[in-house]
Amino acid sequence: KMYSSFSTPLLGFVAMAAYSSEHSWLRDFVPKLNERLRGKLVAHRGFHDPLLSDLRPLECTLPALQMAWDAGVLNCECDVRLSADEQIILLHDPNLDRLVEESARPTPNANTIMAEELLRWPLKQPEIHIPLLQDALQSALRSGNRLVIELKGSPGSPSVGAAVAQLFAKDPTLLEACALVMSFEIPELLAFASTAATERPKLLLLTAVSREGLEDKYQTLDLDSPAWEEQALQYLARKDLSLDGFYIEWTERLSKADASAFEKLCGMCTVGVWQHFGQTDSEEEASRLLDLGASFCNTDWPTSFSPA
Repeated sequence: KMYSSFSTPLLGFVAMAAYSSEHSWLRDFVPKLNERLRGKLVAHRGFHDPLLSDLRPLECTLPALQMAWDAGVLNCECDVRLSADEQIILLHDPNLDRLVEESARPTPNANTIMAEELLRWPLKQPEIHIPLLQDALQSALRSGNRLVIELKGSPGSPSVGAAVAQLFAKDPTLLEACALVMSFEIPELLAFASTAATERPKLLLLTAVSREGLEDKYQTLDLDSPAWEEQALQYLARKDLSLDGFYIEWTERLSKADASAFEKLCGMCTVGVWQHFGQTDSEEEASRLLDLGASFCNTDWPTSFSPA
């Protein structure tokens, strides 16, 4: 059974009006950026507030994506996972706890809830709901924009990577609305690669910087390590993965001490950069990374992104 996000027709009326001030700022700001930045910056989880204020729409929702696209942002990133009935939903966390009022917590894991119920689950912004990936892709397709899709596996559930590959195989027109698919999780990448049709989006491995306590599911690629190039080549040589590149974690060294290694990696394959909220997120740093060859650079669109 296939569902469609019931809130879609209301977008542009109720949902958009609530965020008019921030939306106006973005629509005024983005056209002032140069064409290269507009084409390679990626709105992380759409135009949202990482602190979950009501000034912007909730992350990974259709209003968050559409507000970025309407303002002239080409690419939006979203996280996807499976519902209990194996529908592909946009959701970063295993559950809805961060997105609902405190009185509604805890919430069950999304992979234990049917899609129809998830699409109607009350969130802390009442006019907004969890969407399906197919609806987000259709929205991107209509407006000539693209999604960067991160695969989030759930223990005990079928593979979301395989499900996304099947969605594209069933409707190849959606490929135009997808810039790339990525994941930290090798099993999800393997499932996507083994299920995908010949024509598929680029497939990138998300990597983190090595640190104490890092979960085993996170792959690492440290450009300040003498072994980084050998490690990268080993990943790229894996025929079962068929990787097109890496989406690597930002560090202060990336455009400075590690600039030569970063530039070399960008010459080897497609490279994107992600960062934690609170780290450097600016036009100046993004421009440096693009100068070195990055194809994608995440941003949360802070109002301090460019100097006044």
